[in-house]
Amino acid sequence: MAPITLPTYQEALDRLLGCAVLIHGAENLADLSELDFRALVEESGFAELARYINFIEAAGVLRTEIQMGSEFARVMESLDPRRQAIARRRTYSWNPAKLAALGNDFGVSRERARQLEVRLRQTVETECADVVEEAGRWLKSAVGIAASPSKFRRVLDLLIGDAPEPWLPAAEVAVMRESGYEYLDGVVGNEAFREQVQEARKRAPGLTNVAGVVDEEALREAIGAQATPEWEALARNAGLVRFMGRLMIRDTRRARVFLALDVEGEPCRRDVIAEKAQLKDTSSLSSLLSSDPLFVRFTKDKWGLSHWTDEPYVGVVEALVKRIEQGDGTARIDELIAEIPKRFDVLPATVRNYLSTRKFAIEGNVVRIVHEPVAPRQPLSDARDVVWAPDGTPVLCFMVGEHHLRGNSQKVSGAVAQYLGVGLDQSVKIPFAQPSGVDDASVIWRSYDPNGPEVGRLREALIECRAEPGSDVYVVLSRDSLRMLTDGSDMREEKPRV
Repeated sequence: MAPITLPTYQEALDRLLGCAVLIHGAENLADLSELDFRALVEESGFAELARYINFIEAAGVLRTEIQMGSEFARVMESLDPRRQAIARRRTYSWNPAKLAALGNDFGVSRERARQLEVRLRQTVETECADVVEEAGRWLKSAVGIAASPSKFRRVLDLLIGDAPEPWLPAAEVAVMRESGYEYLDGVVGNEAFREQVQEARKRAPGLTNVAGVVDEEALREAIGAQATPEWEALARNAGLVRFMGRLMIRDTRRARVFLALDVEGEPCRRDVIAEKAQLKDTSSLSSLLSSDPLFVRFTKDKWGLSHWTDEPYVGVVEALVKRIEQGDGTARIDELIAEIPKRFDVLPATVRNYLSTRKFAIEGNVVRIVHEPVAPRQPLSDARDVVWAPDGTPVLCFMVGEHHLRGNSQKVSGAVAQYLGVGLDQSVKIPFAQPSGVDDASVIWRSYDPNGPEVGRLREALIECRAEPGSDVYVVLSRDSLRMLTDGSDMREEKPRV
């Protein structure tokens, strides 16, 4: 298929005006203003191409009416060299220098540097206020609530591109501050856009299904973003993840498997599910499909979503409990080992692992259910995943893996769970004091989990801390709040004496 050749803005304008004359008899601008422009675009044959025909370059003729860049530079260059340096390095810089550093460079105190900056701002605001406000109005009108960085840069260049190179960055800062725009992840947005990002982050968890998949239409309506441009960038900045055309609250194996099945619309084999869910590590997929009530086994080798069948789902643990209850509270282990693996396509060792947990009690070849399981107290000093802060506070230490950044949990020692107030078949949520504003961590200890307790919902905190696979992270433990650190240089293997 041959590539589509787009007309230039001048060619497109000529065609639109030609159609206005030939189809509607327009003779002047007054006639043109009375036409339905949307219909004119259709009649000109541009309906499918309209969004790709760029008119921004045509706005260059208006630059001489604004002259914001050169006017701003004129005021800056009228200042003495010291004030020019303050303007360039601090007042109108995205990475402002410290007042103390400027004071040292100029041989004055920090307070004197502050006073100079205050006077500088007053001078610039007096001399440039009108032109900066005008440029801000033009920018908001052309860009709207948000735009791609490339479009934003083109519009901004029309307004301040006439500034001499030494003052171009400062002019950019002045106009963007006036209009309220900031660079985000893949988008430039104003305060209203940033508020929608925060609202999306806040509202999305309450608009998800059991798998953590977001009702996108309901979310856009809830935050008033039905007509907001750059929606994909908004969702991404809100921490949401796009997969198979749907938004997820976080990128977890469970959500991926759900979407793979939901999009396919019928039961699939495990290898097909893994391929559609784009799972590189499939080692625990059978366990997920067996133990999660969201999924159900339809045939010997096919799995689907539990709501596709009228029969209630029974996982491995639930099946063991049911068989024991049917036997008046006990069951023979050899019979369970013979029956359950065939039913759930798991290894006999998997069943033995479940039976060896504190959920069950074994006496010879007979097993029974422990209805109120307890775990003995485990000292933190024996926990292999604990180091100590200089003040004696226990710190969870683990190596970050790709699975953590996809949303998977971290298995921890029983001592860590107990220190955080979690016993068998209990769970708590603990907020992060550092980094702040991320998901609360969840601590869960299932009596039937042979691998022990786990800490989940770490993904946001890890991303905020810029943790990378293969690096160690340190979580300072407290029942009230957690602090995640990436520098463990002052941590100790043995509890210090304080």
